[in-house]
Amino acid sequence: DPRGPGVGVPPRLAKVFCSPLDFRAPENFVFVPLWMLRALRVAPYDVCFLTWVKLNDGVTIELQPHQDAFLRLANPRSVLENELKFYSSATRLSTISLVYDGAQYDFDVTDCVGRDGAERDAYNPERCDGVAIQDADVSLELAAVGLDAPLKKRRARADGDEEGADAEEDDDGAEDGEEASADHPE
Repeated sequence: DPRGPGVGVPPRLAKVFCSPLDFRAPENFVFVPLWMLRALRVAPYDVCFLTWVKLNDGVTIELQPHQDAFLRLANPRSVLENELKFYSSATRLSTISLVYDGAQYDFDVTDCVGRDGAERDAYNPERCDGVAIQDADVSLELAAVGLDAPLKKRRARADGDEEGADAEEDDDGAEDGEEASADHPE
């Protein structure tokens, strides 16, 4: 079930970001990971709109673990760095999962900071809805506050920080890039 089991049910996202693995899907079809189906609240064969966007290179992403058992692992930061290599991008307010040593761990992506890669030596970080994390030197932050608290309360805290961010105009443009943004129609 794409809406599947998990720790709580995260709110539906209007868009998520990913990179194409290959272009072998039949015409008018796209294959996406299970976490993306869950985030968009779509089922197989639902209609989605895809747009090519160029994501900023990731500088920092902040992850909120759902389970405090993750923090009791021998080296949680190393586990995260190893498992995140399977993700090409991170979308703020999405929930990602990783399986380590037979246990599934879920994380909310609470913040993404990226920089425009157009100017090689310029350091111009900015808060983004999504960032490219593949082949980028990304710093991980663990927001280990309120673990094992109900998911709804954690989401409310994360949304409360964004009132100012919603007022900012996001200039992703419509230029061709390496990333795709999937929007699910209402």
